Amino acid sequence: MKAVVFTESREIELVDVDDPSPLSGEVVLAPHACGICGTDLHAPRLTDLFSVPNNIMGHEFCGTIVDKGKEVRDWQIGERVAVNPNGNVCGGCGPCVAGNFNLCRSAVLGNGIGIHRPGGMAEFVSVSATPHVLHRLPDSVSDSEGAWVEPVATVIRSLKVSGIRHGDTATILGAGPIGLLTVQALRNCGVRKVVVVEPTPMRRELASLMGADLVLDPQREDIGSLFGVDLERSTHVFECSGAKEALGLAVEIVEFAGTVTLVGIPTERVTVDSFSIINREIGVRGSIIYVDEFEEAIGSLSDEKFEVGSLTTEILPISEFKSAFIALANPTSTVKVLLHP
Repeated sequence: MKAVVFTESREIELVDVDDPSPLSGEVVLAPHACGICGTDLHAPRLTDLFSVPNNIMGHEFCGTIVDKGKEVRDWQIGERVAVNPNGNVCGGCGPCVAGNFNLCRSAVLGNGIGIHRPGGMAEFVSVSATPHVLHRLPDSVSDSEGAWVEPVATVIRSLKVSGIRHGDTATILGAGPIGLLTVQALRNCGVRKVVVVEPTPMRRELASLMGADLVLDPQREDIGSLFGVDLERSTHVFECSGAKEALGLAVEIVEFAGTVTLVGIPTERVTVDSFSIINREIGVRGSIIYVDEFEEAIGSLSDEKFEVGSLTTEILPISEFKSAFIALANPTSTVKVLLHP
């Protein structure tokens, strides 16, 4: 079968690999759609994360069960499922015992589907048949929407971590897929005002379409000087860009005793003015993936609380993966590209 592989030389290539056969507790899926994430795009540079050579990529995907192991009882051939790529938790570490499955080091740093184990950028993939990994998709969620379950779950989790409440205000730094989903999630929970900071015109337009009250261009305006003078400071800032300078800006513009929630994954180390954090009693929270938000994400997509069709720029066959990665690297015209194996 054909698969997109992260090679030993840290290149991304389409290669021929053997079809998978399920172990006793696994199912084989035929993926329908697999999203390309920013972490996939930057895989060659993320040496701490992408450490397994010749692994099949893709962690945002859904598919149909086409085969199963002899011990699998709760899943049937023909069922459509979304895959939690970080669901291979150990169950016995401190975070797992406390219910913080997103912090299980075994799952996140050693067993991630599409990172350390074969993922969804392939014609077939074998995954564990556990309730943490597999989540049934209703008919009301399409195949392309099924590829959005993982990022939607990430966003739902970040709002819980932030502690944001009805009537609060929020600023989002970065209107990529996560930032644009965050706009919708904030509207769903009744936030009073949503501001988005984004340099790309197409993404600013989408942010307005998704419900942002105000959209700012950091290349034309001094964002730091606006807040607290012309604009009220936001009680919450969601850093969704991963840009090196974004954390400093988030600390600068958040309200006194406000909260900065970090969601975007930086590709290099950043520094921040810790005195401002202390002097203004700013809370800085990190939010990583999800705990039990997959079912909530599926329900939200089914209930049309998230509009992802406008955010899906292209759906391309797996044979055109290079074009897909090139398109995603151009934020002026692309938000999300899905691969169809």
